[in-house]
Amino acid sequence: MIKIGTLCYVVPSCVASPFTQRAVCRIVEVVSEPYDAPDWTYLPGIYYDVMFEGWTFFCRSDKLRPISDPDAEVFESSLEEAPDPVRP
Repeated sequence: MIKIGTLCYVVPSCVASPFTQRAVCRIVEVVSEPYDAPDWTYLPGIYYDVMFEGWTFFCRSDKLRPISDPDAEVFESSLEEAPDPVRP
């Protein structure tokens, strides 16, 4: 688990919207406890809220690399674990 206040690097493979892309390859601060994907439209996994330049974004734990708490456990997700998408 990554603790609140931990500084993390967001890896380049993080896929983000154009607005949240500004936090990719940057240092962010974790500002929430871990939580599951908000709904079925998100990839399964553990998420954290992170702060960058006064904005709060969500980020999957496997895209964060703790730097101020190097002993933090990061739960890696894989696409193989993802269920088939539900089609409307």
